[in-house]
Amino acid sequence: MNVELREVTKELVAREKLLIGDLRGLLSRLDASESDLIDLKTALRDLEGIFMLVVIGEYNAGKSSLLNALVGEKVMPEGVTPTTDRVVIVNYGETERESEDSATLLRRSYPADILRNLALVDTPGTNAVITRHQELTERFIPRADLVLFVTSADRPFTESERAVLELIGSWGKKITLVVNKLDILEGPEQRQQVLDFVCDHGRKTLGVTPQVFGVEAKRAFRARAAGNEAELKGTGLPEIESYIETNLAPDERFRLKLLSPLGVARHLTEHYQGVLARRLGLLADDRSTLDEIERQRDQFTRDMRREFQAYLARTKTILLEVERRGDIYFNDTVRLRNLFSLMNSERIKEQFQARVIRDADKDIEIAVGETVDWFLSRNLQLWEDVMGFINERRQAGEERVIGEVGGRFQYDRQALIRALRERTQEVLDSYDEREEAERLADQLQNSVVQTGLLQVGGIGLGAAVLAFISSAALDITGVVTGLTLAGIGLLVIPRRRAQAKRELHKRMQELRDGLDLGLSKQLDAEMLRSSEKLSGAIAPYTRFVRSELERLESHQAELDALAAESEELQRTIESAEL
Repeated sequence: MNVELREVTKELVAREKLLIGDLRGLLSRLDASESDLIDLKTALRDLEGIFMLVVIGEYNAGKSSLLNALVGEKVMPEGVTPTTDRVVIVNYGETERESEDSATLLRRSYPADILRNLALVDTPGTNAVITRHQELTERFIPRADLVLFVTSADRPFTESERAVLELIGSWGKKITLVVNKLDILEGPEQRQQVLDFVCDHGRKTLGVTPQVFGVEAKRAFRARAAGNEAELKGTGLPEIESYIETNLAPDERFRLKLLSPLGVARHLTEHYQGVLARRLGLLADDRSTLDEIERQRDQFTRDMRREFQAYLARTKTILLEVERRGDIYFNDTVRLRNLFSLMNSERIKEQFQARVIRDADKDIEIAVGETVDWFLSRNLQLWEDVMGFINERRQAGEERVIGEVGGRFQYDRQALIRALRERTQEVLDSYDEREEAERLADQLQNSVVQTGLLQVGGIGLGAAVLAFISSAALDITGVVTGLTLAGIGLLVIPRRRAQAKRELHKRMQELRDGLDLGLSKQLDAEMLRSSEKLSGAIAPYTRFVRSELERLESHQAELDALAAESEELQRTIESAEL
């Protein structure tokens, strides 16, 4: 825009530069592709450059012929095979000159009046066997201020043309359709049918009714070269030139020049809004998975506490059975007819051991062993369930991010899921059930010992309980044998029997309470240990999900704000007097 601008135009240019600069900074933080960032940078640079009218179409549609006719010189080669292998910018120059900007961009200067206020751009043909040609054309689309889309009357508006036209429209470009080679059609009626056909399909593709021109480009070039104005008039070229002159007056050129970068901004904004939506959707599913794991852990804790009561009840039942046998024993033994037997304290102890204690120690060892097996099995199952969730998320991520999300986000997320999966698998692989069982059994015993009831160690929980019962038996049988010291009488024996039973009940209750407290305390400690281990394994992934959700939601809000600002700026440009 190398002209003196009005203040309103300068202000709009400044706003647009700031907007695109902000968008470029945001897309950088979103790991946008280098080509997208270059498109924005180029859009800013082109804002100060000459107006570019870009000619696009399939190979052999007559793009080069149209451009030659507009310039009035053979500036581009023509042929039935693809002849343009680079983007060629044709601008005004006092002398004919050619320079190479890059391996894909060529500049040619000609002293043609039409080029004084704009540059004509010829692009390689699309839908050719040389795919690089189409890629060059598609990469140049963001730089166009106005597009002349050329289709041929012998194959108007093909499916491949519709796809390219849709792509151009997605960049927010103003598009004019040109139907070339009208001379191959018979009569005005057939020509109008083709023009209407192209207009109708253009409207369906672009969502707006496009301007459509028909032209005989080669005939127009010959007529202009021969100076035959009458012949030129019937080719359709003067209508295109009038359209360019009338509709691309300075104010309209400025408007389109300002709108073109906004089209690039809108295209990339919509694209990365979609990228963000997919990332956030994936993270939302990740968060749901983590929430589900947390819910499963809470349910696991509740189930463990409930199931533990059943295992604890089995241990208590053994002691209750000891208590029941003790009642029977005292009822049978502490009687007047057994007076002489009661005086034999050693025999009383042996009978008490044989009839009351019996195999209580072994039964408790078995019950506690089953409790240990249950706990380890359930804990292992929790880790396996977590592994299942992780595998599901890994597979879901691979299915959804490839070709959609990419960048650092995809790498970081997959790396964390892989690390979590490996950590979980490591726990499962290194799990030694026998070693864990021994460790847990020792911890259970130590926990019970810490209650102060069993001051023994290293001999097994069952043996420790037996030692407790045996020591209690000395006191209880002492009550019985104490009959010889208390004297003999009908009332003494029943009282001693009741006292022995009370003592037994008291001691067994103490033992049950001690086991309940000790085993429950150790279960809580083991569950906390297991939970912390699992939390430690999940923590990096959890932090990533939460931090990325927060970061991306912030970027989404910022991108939405820029999109709204872009729309508002576009409305201002469209209505402003430039």
